[in-house]
Amino acid sequence: MIQINPREIAAEAMVQIMAEGAYNNGALRRLLRQNGAMSRQDRAFVTEVVNGTLRNLYYVDYILNTISKVRTEKMKPWILAVLRTALYQMYFMHTPDAAACNEAVKLAGERGYAKLGGFVNGVLRSAGRQKGQIALPEKGTAEYLHVYYSHPLWLVKMWMAYYGYKFTEALCRADNKAPDVTIRVNTLKTDREGLKKALEERGVQVTLGKMPHALHLSGTADLGRMDLFLEGMFHVQDESSQAAAALLAPKKGERVLDLCAAPGGKSFTMAQDMENDGLIVARDIYEHKIELIRQGAQRLGIENITAQQRDAALWDEDSAAAFDRVLVDAPCSGLGLLRKKPDIRLKKDGQEIDQLIGIQRQILDTAAGYVKPGGVMVYSTCTLSRKENEKNVQWFLEKHPEFSGEVAAPFLPESMTTEKDSCMVTLFPQIQGTDGFFMARLVKKGS
Repeated sequence: MIQINPREIAAEAMVQIMAEGAYNNGALRRLLRQNGAMSRQDRAFVTEVVNGTLRNLYYVDYILNTISKVRTEKMKPWILAVLRTALYQMYFMHTPDAAACNEAVKLAGERGYAKLGGFVNGVLRSAGRQKGQIALPEKGTAEYLHVYYSHPLWLVKMWMAYYGYKFTEALCRADNKAPDVTIRVNTLKTDREGLKKALEERGVQVTLGKMPHALHLSGTADLGRMDLFLEGMFHVQDESSQAAAALLAPKKGERVLDLCAAPGGKSFTMAQDMENDGLIVARDIYEHKIELIRQGAQRLGIENITAQQRDAALWDEDSAAAFDRVLVDAPCSGLGLLRKKPDIRLKKDGQEIDQLIGIQRQILDTAAGYVKPGGVMVYSTCTLSRKENEKNVQWFLEKHPEFSGEVAAPFLPESMTTEKDSCMVTLFPQIQGTDGFFMARLVKKGS
């Protein structure tokens, strides 16, 4: 029988993500596929160790740098990965200290670093002895939130300026909880109660979401291999994205344009709401992502989506005033996705936000010309950055007086919005239980 050490796979994933620049989800998928002989329990262990270490990396490194005479930035990538993952197991997974330490020493030797086994042993045994005794930055400061909740300092300071300390702490705490899987029921083929029952019969734990066709799943293995998925009974989609489609509120027979559409979730949801009637043009800049949209639509039995490769920032004369509804889910900094993509917090420094604003405004400016008089446009992002969100909407309305904001609350369940008289809605993981998300409903004046 093939013997695969899940701790070694987890450390290898950390090397690929932190030292080689791989994306977290991609590295995990690739390594789990390459080591397919691992048990379901070991696969879950690897996923928890990698995602958990990334979610808590600033804290883990703070402990290591307090204890070790060698700074983390000076350590060899493999030794650093071994120490990080072992410390996470000791501090967050209740793995016995001795077991985590012994396994880490073995892993050091596996890659030719047996001479550093003593160093690894010493650091981890000291970490075990000093657990709960290492002084953290003073509570009530940005530095404390930065270390304790492992969020970049620049982001903590930005959110504190927006929301205040207590709200920011609650947001950071929510970011550090692994989310469940959220799906959208394919109403072309089934209904929520029917799908819930079918999933439960297969051993999946299911709870109802706030959006009318949302289900939250736990106890799932590989959803992509489940018969209900292959038969097109649902697609995976956060409730925030479902809300953006609901805010656009497309109707049967209408023409809808979904810019930046890949991987297609919002287009799929709108097609189902339109009962396969009308037309949805789903565009993305990347051809391989266009193919994902086509494949997803086919699996779901959707027939009213046309997928096209096109740069959303470039004007398309053939689309001028051609659509009843336009969805602009713009490329953004992704700061609302830290629960699902913990490596985001480690790879961004805030500098890209100003560059993204130019792209977002160019896309908005272009998209405005595609909306028919009396039509609707929704602007959305999966980030919590006022420069990319509220300020972009304010800029757009000032530049385009032919548009006005329409109050968003009537289009969403009451539990999904706290802004009752605004065209703009912000969703937060600690309040709505969704990704951090922003959306605005904009209406073009009639002719």
